[in-house]
Amino acid sequence: MALSGEVCIPCLQTGLSDKDYEQTLKNYLKYMDEDIKAPDKIYQDRLAVCSRCEFLRNGMCRLCGCFAALRAAKIHNYCADTPVRW
Repeated sequence: MALSGEVCIPCLQTGLSDKDYEQTLKNYLKYMDEDIKAPDKIYQDRLAVCSRCEFLRNGMCRLCGCFAALRAAKIHNYCADTPVRW
């Protein structure tokens, strides 16, 4: 999921740049245990739904506060909206 170019307050507080955040996210996803990881097609479909959602801001879900890319990556997670979108 692309970053919007807006400032992420938690990242500012930790000193993470956009580039550092993206690398941290990629590393987390790369080394996630396969038994909890969503297949790539499901992951991409979930991200596509999130990218069109009015609750997504700076990669974070305003309903639950999660990083959408991380929530979507775990197979047993689901969208926080009611009704769920994925």
